[in-house]
Amino acid sequence: MTVTRDAVAPRGPFSTDPLGGSVGERLARLSEVVASLRREDPAAERNRVLQYEAVEAIRQTGVLALRVPTEFGGPGGTARDVLSAVIQISRGSSNVGQALRAHFGFSERLLSNRAIPGERAEWFPRVNAGIVVGNAITDAAGRAPSSADTKVLPDTAGVLRLNGYKFYSTGTLFADVIAVSALDAGGRDVQVIIPADRAGVELFDDWDGFGQRTTASGGTRFTEVEVRAEEVVTASEGDTLGHGTSFLQLYLASVAVGIAYAVFDDAVDYVRTKARPASHSVADSAATDPFVLQAVGDISATASSAEAIVLTAADAIDRLVERDLQHDQDAVADVAVTVAKAQLVAERLTISAAERLFDTGGASATARTLNLDRHWRNVRTVATHSPLAYKAYAAGNYAVNGVHPPANGYF
Repeated sequence: MTVTRDAVAPRGPFSTDPLGGSVGERLARLSEVVASLRREDPAAERNRVLQYEAVEAIRQTGVLALRVPTEFGGPGGTARDVLSAVIQISRGSSNVGQALRAHFGFSERLLSNRAIPGERAEWFPRVNAGIVVGNAITDAAGRAPSSADTKVLPDTAGVLRLNGYKFYSTGTLFADVIAVSALDAGGRDVQVIIPADRAGVELFDDWDGFGQRTTASGGTRFTEVEVRAEEVVTASEGDTLGHGTSFLQLYLASVAVGIAYAVFDDAVDYVRTKARPASHSVADSAATDPFVLQAVGDISATASSAEAIVLTAADAIDRLVERDLQHDQDAVADVAVTVAKAQLVAERLTISAAERLFDTGGASATARTLNLDRHWRNVRTVATHSPLAYKAYAAGNYAVNGVHPPANGYF
C-alpha cells in the first residue's frame, strides 16, 4: 500500500470472537500468530501492508483483554503480562506491536488516577468483549505537541460537537473506537471516546516515516462529530502525574525489546543459511567465524538485558497498582523515573543491536529482499517518540534535586 492523502474507510467488523481463559492460556495462543508475523514481516514492511488480519488474530487470542480486572470478567493480568505479550508481538512485527499501544494504554489509564469508577464499569466490560481502541492525541498545529486545536463544544441545540485534526492516530485504522484528546468549553483537557465510523470522522493512511511505516499512524479529521455525554471522560488537569503515561512510555521500550529479539532471530537465521565468511576469515564458514559469532552473542545479550530492564520496570508499575498508590504523587514519580531509566537504556541497546546485525554478513546483508535495515529504521523511529536525553535529565534531576518528572502525556 502507498501513502494516501484521501480518506480511507473504517475497518470492517471482525469475523471472530476473542477467546477467554487464564493469562497463561491467552499468552500461549500468541506463539502461532507471532510465527506468522515473523514470516510476513520483511515483505509487509517493505510493501507497506497494513496487517488487519494479524490484529484480528491477536484479538482472537484474548490477549487484548489481559489487563481487564476479574471483577469485570477479565483475567486480571499485570503490566508485566501485557508488556511480555507486546515483546512477543513486536518480535514478529514491531509495527503491529506499536499499533496496539493505544488499546493497551486505554486499559492502563482506567486503572490510573485519570479514571473514575463509573468509567471503569463502562469500558472494562467492553474491552473484555473485544472492542479495540485507537487514539488521536496530537494536533498538527502549535509549537509543541498538544490538544489545543481540537475542541468539543455544544452547538446551538446543546449537542456536543467535536472538531479538529490530529496528526498522529496510531492504530486507529484497526480500531472500533477512538480516544480523542480535546479541550472543552472551559478550556479543560478531556478525552472523548467515539466510534471510528461515526459521521464526521475521516481516517487517513498518510504516515510517511522511514520506520514503523505500518502502525496505522495517519491523521484523523473530526468535523461536527456528535459526542454523547457519556463519551466524555475525565482527564488530567495538567499538573498531576499519572502512571498510565509511564506505562505508555514503557510500552515503547517493550516494542524496542521485541525489535532486539527480531534482530537476534534474523542474525541467527542469516548466519546459518546465507552468510559467507570474509575472504581473509580465520574460519571456513560464517557459522564458525569467531567475530561473526561474537556479533551474534552481543545481539543476544542486548536483547536479554533490555527485556530484563523493561520487565523490572513493569514490576514497579504493578506494585504501584497492587498497593493502590495511584494517587500518591511521590510513588507515581518514582515509577515514572524508573520507567524513564529503563526506556533510556533499552532503546539505546536496541539501536546498537540493529546496527550490529550487519557485522554478521557482508554487503549481501543489505539486500532489499532481506529488508534487514527495517529493524534499525523501526527502533530509531520508536526512540524518537520521547527524547532520550530528557529521560536522562529527568532521572538526574530527580536523583540530585528530588524534582518530579514532567506531568504531561508525552514523557
